[in-house]
Amino acid sequence: YRMWLDREYWTNYNIVEAVSWIAKAVIIVPGLIFGLQIWQLYFASLLTSAMLIWASYKKLLPTLVGFNTLWIWLSMMVIAQWVIPA
Repeated sequence: YRMWLDREYWTNYNIVEAVSWIAKAVIIVPGLIFGLQIWQLYFASLLTSAMLIWASYKKLLPTLVGFNTLWIWLSMMVIAQWVIPA
């Protein structure tokens, strides 16, 4: 965690990674604690997950590529449930 205080740590791909994890936390935490699902936040999740796939290639982290690909599909399914009438 001390690396976060180091100015050299905050490269473009580390900033993308931090924003992406914050976006996911904003979706997950209200759902776990309060049972709230704010489906509009999944649009941010789509964008940040795609950006994090790029960052994962820069950092050579293939597991994050797979994880964020799943997040993109999850986000699209939630958005589809809310946008497409049943």
